[in-house]
Amino acid sequence: MDELGNQTVKVIERVRLKRGVMSDVTTDEFPGCSVQPVTSTDGVPIAKSEKWVIYAPPGFPESNENVLAVDGIGDRLHVDGPLQTWFDEDGFADHVWGHLKKWEGAGNG
Repeated sequence: MDELGNQTVKVIERVRLKRGVMSDVTTDEFPGCSVQPVTSTDGVPIAKSEKWVIYAPPGFPESNENVLAVDGIGDRLHVDGPLQTWFDEDGFADHVWGHLKKWEGAGNG
């Protein structure tokens, strides 16, 4: 399969510890992703966008509970709604697609 892009996306699970304290745990890294702003304005850096679309290789986790760290954008993006696996005409998984937004949760712990 051809790579979809040149960004690496790290999947960060929010894990509940004792007394409800949350901790971030990086579980997987997915090279070959493409994360692009849904809308853009000339002169505004990509990291300032509020909403993005992700194209990731097959097998990328479709959970909307994860926080993502994306090369060139930052480490606080959240899956916005369900991600979907797209299949080619032969029925093989081609890519995973969906929207991301700035994560508004609290920091680590």
